[in-house]
Amino acid sequence: MKKIETELLDCYILEPERFGDERGYFESITKEQLEELGFKGIKQVSNSKSKKGIIRGLHFQKDPYCQAKVVRCQSGAVLDVVVDIRTDSATYGKWTSVELTPENGRLLYVPRGFAHGFIALKDDTLFEYYVDNKYNPRMEDGILWNDEELQIPWTKILKQYEIEQPILSAKDQERETLKDSQITFKRKPTRYLITGVKGQLGYDIVRELKERGEDEFLAVDIDQMDITDRNQVFEVIKNYKPDVIFHCAAWTAVDKAEELLEKVKQINVEGTKNIVDASLEVGAKMIYMSTDYVFDGKKEGYYKEDDPVNPMSVYGKTKYEGEEEVRRNPKHFITRISWVFGINGNNFIKTMLRLSDTHQELTVVDDQVGSPTYTVDLAKLLVEMANTDKYGTYHVNNSGYCSWAEFAKYIFEINNKDTKVIPTSTEEYIKNVGDQAYRPRNSKLSKEKLMQAGFEMLPSWQDATERYCKELKKSRY
Repeated sequence: MKKIETELLDCYILEPERFGDERGYFESITKEQLEELGFKGIKQVSNSKSKKGIIRGLHFQKDPYCQAKVVRCQSGAVLDVVVDIRTDSATYGKWTSVELTPENGRLLYVPRGFAHGFIALKDDTLFEYYVDNKYNPRMEDGILWNDEELQIPWTKILKQYEIEQPILSAKDQERETLKDSQITFKRKPTRYLITGVKGQLGYDIVRELKERGEDEFLAVDIDQMDITDRNQVFEVIKNYKPDVIFHCAAWTAVDKAEELLEKVKQINVEGTKNIVDASLEVGAKMIYMSTDYVFDGKKEGYYKEDDPVNPMSVYGKTKYEGEEEVRRNPKHFITRISWVFGINGNNFIKTMLRLSDTHQELTVVDDQVGSPTYTVDLAKLLVEMANTDKYGTYHVNNSGYCSWAEFAKYIFEINNKDTKVIPTSTEEYIKNVGDQAYRPRNSKLSKEKLMQAGFEMLPSWQDATERYCKELKKSRY
């Protein structure tokens, strides 16, 4: 394959070698050839059909769903137009155009961080896109096709190809100019650091980053970086210089925490303080995982982010003290989550399924109400948050609410288990099992702020539970 440089950094014209005779020709491009360009792998193949004079563009998807594209014209002809909108690129704001036809056999590689469009030069033009990130309609965006500051000579182009009037969608006619848009693409890839990678959420954040084609991340656990060792924290973070820190490492054994106050404080408070101080040193964003346990659960209705906190357990108190440390970093996200389950660790679903193998009945409390939260769904939202500057405290969990008893019944139902759930009160449960750390009775967290900020609501807890159980079954074989 011949690779031809364009006027724009990292953007290439591709000419696969053709082998032909009177019957036609054969050509191919390998996965390795595309990866050498920076293409992360085909996640989706799309086609569009256009008549002469239709302009599609100039389009892109916002991070973390930004796409690189390999495009070609399968029939008809197009003039492909791309603009480098990576703010740290030497060719920022510059454009180039390439004529693509079945006859010339050319493809164009369009990197992430470019706005892309084309004008169809013939009727029945079939245009094909190979993209390395799935289409996400909520993250679709673009810049105005005839932005004067870009100086794309559309009048000359239209005259050259004998097009009297271009045809555009209403949306493409009303897009913002490059100058007015809120674009934050960078040529330099974002660097992520994840603490607590051996836990449920840390594991799925790494999976989500990989799914989005991100390969600049450092995932650590206590073996690589003990968050209570201040010198080690500073050494790792100052050497790696992350742009974003997902702080998932924490003491989460709620009952055991009551017996080990100083150790829990050392991890959840002092460890978090060390991470925050190091994040300030390198200018990194902080994303901190807090908990519904910061509330006492005595309020009627839904808890909002600005409601007074009143943690009643060592775990809840130390996680809130961690929140206060994180607020010292102006670029912070504090996410209060609840009833978490993921593939890489122990959780309520795994416990219920394990016990159902040996028990015909199980007693489960029914006066504690909250939202079960799947780490796969949570990770998607957290990675999206990391690519914004909508800082603050958010309640983040799957939609809907249930009691632990209702949750257990649903788990057994979708897994075809005959185990009967016996609902009980927290007080009765404690009488049978002994003292426990305080649990909030009401953990209904309002997601209104999350919605107002423009983030996508997580699916229902029932939907999440079904998908998790399917993943769990696959992981067993």
